[in-house]
Amino acid sequence: MKRILLITSVLPWPLRRNGGAQRTALVKRALQKWGEVDILAIGGPELRESGSAFDQQLGEHQVLDCIIREPHPPAPPWYLPGPIGRLWRTIRQYEQNYEPDPAIATQLATRLKARSYDLIVSRYLQPALQAGVAAQTSIPKLLDFDDIDWSTFQANLAAKPWKGTSGRIASAQVLSRIKRSCDRAMPLFQRVFVTSDEDRAMLCSPATVLPNIPFSDRADAGIDPLPPATDSQELLFVGDLQFPPNRDGLDRFLTRVWPVVRGQMPAARLRIIGRGLTPERAQRWKAIDGTDVIGFADDLVDCYRRCAFTVVPIYSGGGTKIKILESLAFARTVVTTDHAMRGYGELSEPTPSVAVTVTDDDFAQACIRLLQTPFLRDAMATTGRRIVTERFSFGRFSSVIDEAVAEVLK
Repeated sequence: MKRILLITSVLPWPLRRNGGAQRTALVKRALQKWGEVDILAIGGPELRESGSAFDQQLGEHQVLDCIIREPHPPAPPWYLPGPIGRLWRTIRQYEQNYEPDPAIATQLATRLKARSYDLIVSRYLQPALQAGVAAQTSIPKLLDFDDIDWSTFQANLAAKPWKGTSGRIASAQVLSRIKRSCDRAMPLFQRVFVTSDEDRAMLCSPATVLPNIPFSDRADAGIDPLPPATDSQELLFVGDLQFPPNRDGLDRFLTRVWPVVRGQMPAARLRIIGRGLTPERAQRWKAIDGTDVIGFADDLVDCYRRCAFTVVPIYSGGGTKIKILESLAFARTVVTTDHAMRGYGELSEPTPSVAVTVTDDDFAQACIRLLQTPFLRDAMATTGRRIVTERFSFGRFSSVIDEAVAEVLK
């Protein structure tokens, strides 16, 4: 049996079950076929929670260490005054994310001396580079790039441009530096995984598509479909509300789309599920007619069971949106944006299984139509469920990892 080190900035257990955590858990599950998997977690303060329960989970999930990366002030000329100094400090703030952190790299080197590993796998590029994997030339390495860093940055800029002439100059420079850092790092890895053909086409080096798939606690059984909720007039939003694209997208939906839906379908209700809900935001959203603001929910199955369909109003951010696949796996169709459908072309051709919208009015009208025609939304959900079962299974996910591991360890 092999020894594998999994480096990640997102921990894998259920209480933190967002798309990133789910994928970490799935990667670990696939790797365990090959041997013992240890985790080295590297990230910001949000990575670590307080209390003995968290420490117990670290042990249960074979987390060797949970390292909180400390900010490092830029080296000279950080003291440069005026706009040039601010531009330089902004660029360096981003560039440092792709450079070895001396303290973390020392910890990794010490661990590798104490225990030999046959393979290093990193979830995301930044933690691998911060840990100094470039110096570990004798150990084969795989990278789950997942969200392409510069693509995510570019999408967020499109949604929220940096202000003024200086902001445009700074953001252009940062975007260029991020892409250059990523391009230079690709040769460090024997195999690079991305989540879609669109992302693969963006890379200057070869990459393999490792699709995002719906998460299930049962290894190969997947998610059981739910019976149609023909009489339901409830829409469901599920998402990590600490993640700005989810939070901002839901705000836009509630402001621009939901009033139109309620105007024509007064019995409609929107249930909002997601961790990270602040009291201020909960109070503001609860004041909107027709909303049930729940926050974190232990039982997502019941939430999906009672809804007519789900909404994924995401307009920014990178990668693929796993909640679309999760909803279809439960046999609930989705109304979403053209941005959120990136990487999911098979869900809209030749027979649509989701409603893809461009404008706010498109979004509202799609919701109204599905509320008015249960047979249509159920037919779309059936098609979507079939596609997810065939093309986004754990078996397919695991086979992609198996092929890569077999190649580098042969």
